[in-house]
This record gives sequence, structure tokens and C-alpha cells, in this order.
Amino acid sequence: MKILHLFSNWKWTGPAEHALHSIACLKGRGHDLTFACGKPPHGVEESLVKMAGERGITPLTSFHLNKHFHVFYNLSDLLRLKQFLKGNEFQIIHTHLTNDHFLGLFSSRSFKGIKIIRSCYDGDDLKKNRINRILFSHRTDGVICVSEKARKSLINTFHFPADKIWKIPVPVDGERFTPGKRSESVRAGYGIKGDEVVVGIVARVQPHRRFDILLDAISRTIQKVPNLKFMIVGRGTHIEKVAKKPVKEMGISPQVIFTGYRDRDYAETLGCFDIKVFLVPGTDGACRAVREAMAMGIPVIAARRGMLPEIIDDGINGLVIEDTPENLSQAIEKLVSDPALRKEMGARARVKALSEFSLSTFGGSVEEIYRKVIEA
Repeated sequence: MKILHLFSNWKWTGPAEHALHSIACLKGRGHDLTFACGKPPHGVEESLVKMAGERGITPLTSFHLNKHFHVFYNLSDLLRLKQFLKGNEFQIIHTHLTNDHFLGLFSSRSFKGIKIIRSCYDGDDLKKNRINRILFSHRTDGVICVSEKARKSLINTFHFPADKIWKIPVPVDGERFTPGKRSESVRAGYGIKGDEVVVGIVARVQPHRRFDILLDAISRTIQKVPNLKFMIVGRGTHIEKVAKKPVKEMGISPQVIFTGYRDRDYAETLGCFDIKVFLVPGTDGACRAVREAMAMGIPVIAARRGMLPEIIDDGINGLVIEDTPENLSQAIEKLVSDPALRKEMGARARVKALSEFSLSTFGGSVEEIYRKVIEA
């Protein structure tokens, strides 16, 4: 099959990684893939283009492909995409975000043989607004969503046909994220002693991620569990106000580790965790960091928000709670005080990650959807 993937952004995000997983898996299955995305500003090192190159994928950056709708740039892209489609015989245009869905849909209107597929996440791209109503009611041939919540939203909010929606969980690289990445030397490098239990979070440090609740819970737990360490992996423009200043004011600075953003050693840093906490899904709602922790055999304490209850089976491979400081503190204390339970839950989390979020079966699932859409 000949497939064009459009991605209207240049930033390295959860959906961007998901798009690259799709492309790499399908290339590996022998399909002809073209990938077009936004061009990063000059001097920016961390970008989708860079990460694509590291995976052996060279994206087209000759279109604007802005994340947000812009009359001038969109008109330019529509005209240029239409010319580009004339010179190729694509069977599928796979879109990932709202603006590239718009561009793919309307640039291909005069090409009857091209099918439009949309990957839908669990965040802003499912908001009830005029543009989404247009996109999901005009010649979109199929939608791949990442959660049952997203599937129901498509049916109930946009009345999209249920037989044109397929649910495929966000995949995780089980070889990169493995319990074998846990290293005592890496833990020691962060100042973690052998008998200390590490609770961690991976997230952009922003006010809406409920760090106030999280830090309150950590402060409460430290009073009962003195060998507890809390690790914050991530960055954010509000980190001083949201996290660093409150940590100092609470007097828990010695127990809190700020790692900043991690790239090359991210899996090893994640391997320092004994327990992972996740309270608010990001803008895409895919909860990628939760799946990565599960693949590494780390039990997760998650809030009852978004698709988190679909990923974590409460009491089996983690804990799902109503996220008050009291509830979160009790959940942390429960897992900290019971190493056998942590190990058991972590093992079951790894099993679920390999069976349900497998990268090896992901490409075949997407390929089968393409075939069904083309045949229909």
C-alpha cells in the first residue's frame, strides 16, 4: 500500500511518537510510506524531525503544517498538497491532529480513490466544536482511537459510525522499557540509598497537573515513612512556582529529586522508580508515561480521570483512586509498606503492557484497518 501520513506540528509529543511508531511498523511490513510534518524553527534541537531521523525516517517539511488553523498557511498547504497528490497514487492519507485532518480531507476531495484515516487521542481533538463536527461528518473513512472513552465520544458527540471506529491502544517499546533498565548505580547517581523507596512522576510541571495535591500527599507520607524519596522527571515554565518553592516551604527538599527533562537516559531514570504516580492525563490523553512504567514492571497509582481507569486495573497491576491528598497518601503508604505487593503488581503490569500495548502487533493491527477501509 502507498500511504501518506500528515502531522501538523514540529514538536516532539506523545501523538508524534505514536505517528512514528505507525510509520516505522508499516515500513517494516513493506509498505510505501511518506511522512510530512511541520518544520522546526531554526536552532531547535528537540523536534519531531530529529526523532524521525533517528528512526531512519526522513520527513517532508515543505508544507507549513501548523498545529493551529491559519487562513494563509492553510490555503497555501491545500493548494500545494493537491498538486503533490496529483503526482502520487496514495491509497491512504493518515492524519493525526485536527489541522492535518482538515488539510488531508479537503486537499483530497477530487481524488476518489484516496481514503482518509484519522488517529484520535483522548484530549483536545475530541472537543465538541464546529471544525470537529465538519471533519467527522465529511468523508472520513475510518478512525483509530486509543481508548473506549474516545470511541464513545466519537459515537455520541459526533454520531460517527461505530463500524468505522477501531480501538488500538498506544504501543510501548517493550525492549527499551524493561525491568532490566533498573540500575543501582543510576539510583546512587541521584543520591538514592539502597533502602529508600522512590515514588516518582513523569510530567510537564504545570499547575493543572495537580502538583499541589501530589506534594501535599508526599509531605503527609514522609512524616510516616522517613525512607521515602520523591522524584519529579520533567520540566515546565512554572516549575519554580508549582513545585520547587512549595517543596522548600514544606521542608521536604532533602526527600525530593528534580531530574529535569531526560532524553537519552530516560528509561534508566524511570527505572529508579519503585512506584509511579499519575494524576492528570496530558493534552493528548494517551498517558504514554503510564504505559512505559507498566512495561518496566512499576506499579502505578492513578487518578480516576480520563482513560487512566482503562489502563490500570485497580488492585491488580496498580491502584486507581479519587485524587485527594488523603487518598493519595494512603495509597502510597500501602505500596511503600508492602514490598511483596509492589513486586506482584509490577509483574502483572509488565504482563499487561506486553500483551495489550505491544509494539510488535501494533503495525499488523493498523495494516488490517487500512485493508478494511480500502476494501469498503
